[in-house]
Amino acid sequence: MGLGGVWKRVRWTFGERPHNLLAISDLHLGCDLKPGARPARRGFDAQLAGFLDYHGSNRTNGKPWRLILDGDIVDFVAITVTPGPGEAGFEISEEERQFGLGSEEAKCVWKLRQTFARHPEVFDALARFLQKGNFVHIVRGNHDGEFHWPAVQQELKTQLAARLELTGSARRRVEQRIRFHPWFYLEPGFFYAEHGNAHDRYSVQSGFFDPASVSHALDLPISSKVLRYFANRYAEQTDLDEVDTWGVPEYIDWVLKAGNPLRIAADYFVMVWRVTYPVFVQSLKVWRRFARAADKAISRVDPHASSAHALARFSGTEAQARQLLAIASRPAEESLFDSMQLFYLDRAVLAVLGLVGAFLAVGAAHGLWAKLAAAVATGIGFAALNAVLAGLRRTDAHPMLQQAARRIAQLFDVKYVVMGHSHRVVDEPIGSGARYLNLGSWTNARIGFPHVVVEDGVAELRYWKNGMAEAREEQQPPQPAPLPIPA
Repeated sequence: MGLGGVWKRVRWTFGERPHNLLAISDLHLGCDLKPGARPARRGFDAQLAGFLDYHGSNRTNGKPWRLILDGDIVDFVAITVTPGPGEAGFEISEEERQFGLGSEEAKCVWKLRQTFARHPEVFDALARFLQKGNFVHIVRGNHDGEFHWPAVQQELKTQLAARLELTGSARRRVEQRIRFHPWFYLEPGFFYAEHGNAHDRYSVQSGFFDPASVSHALDLPISSKVLRYFANRYAEQTDLDEVDTWGVPEYIDWVLKAGNPLRIAADYFVMVWRVTYPVFVQSLKVWRRFARAADKAISRVDPHASSAHALARFSGTEAQARQLLAIASRPAEESLFDSMQLFYLDRAVLAVLGLVGAFLAVGAAHGLWAKLAAAVATGIGFAALNAVLAGLRRTDAHPMLQQAARRIAQLFDVKYVVMGHSHRVVDEPIGSGARYLNLGSWTNARIGFPHVVVEDGVAELRYWKNGMAEAREEQQPPQPAPLPIPA
């Protein structure tokens, strides 16, 4: 770290920051880009543009804003429109015509362009925000991991600068105010922000911690595959924020009301097959030659090196990189059991085994009372194992993020830990004077659009509505229980 970096850290240590912070998350821009669908979020666009214009023109103590777009800003996963014949410079498979383009670099650039076309008011306001000397920092989430691609990053910069009709050095200055972060944003000893999917086994994809190793197509996490192969088909009938809190009874009730139950069931089971079959096949590769090949492949990838490189930007250490990785979750597709639990397949297998066990036990017993005792014993065993499996099921992202926030606050000794992902607004203490703030979601704001403002070293959770921002005492509305499909 040079003298300039040392001086910056000394200034920040004593609270003299040259900027203030804004943080928003889970905008899901482009989520209504479906074949034949009309723009459905004009009111949302006007609110977001007003938010950007207001803060772009209003500074506290003259300090520029650093706007942290904390993941799931563009919903690449939900975009299912595809180019017409001859409109794109890449091939499109039959599966892509049905479910949307894949995650290759050129296809993600095309999706981003469609998002700009769908939300011109938002991106015009973001360009004005930058032109007024403010900065934008983009943190990847599970719905916009596609910002991994250099061409996608450059396309966003190019599109925003073009809206200002700038050229030469003026254009370069605006583009330099946009920064991308593969996992987290950190101001040492003060502020940490990440989307939060790194702590949700169903929403962190393989390769997330070492994005440099991805060179062809991104491997979607399980939750995104559920969206791609099933939920995107029924997005118009379903409030996806509400789906996040459903259990089995709510799903059954929705199936009975949403349309043809047989078609929905067929789509669901096809999706489960698409998601779990590759995991099952991979789990069977236990022969020595496959183990050797896997070990050799793993030896080429060092996620600690990637995390250490990211931390180097913030003067972090190798030890902190390893501890941060220890806090993160293992992708669910690396475990057949975790994958089965998401779809209750473990319970289905247990039910089959219970029936077979009961049949065998009753058949082997002699006498009426012995048969009854065998059936009861089998039932008790089934109930006990079912309770154990229910206790092991971890699909609710909210407590995972809370636990991770506490450990991150201790690791980096920061005052504030900010995340999104769970779509639940949170502002709570996490020990040692630190606070955990969750940005919620802008897709279904009931009392206003949540965001965090950090002015002169003090963070506050606020709600934006109709040109005004205000803090509220009741920061976290009541939430129903289990979360079967992570956000």
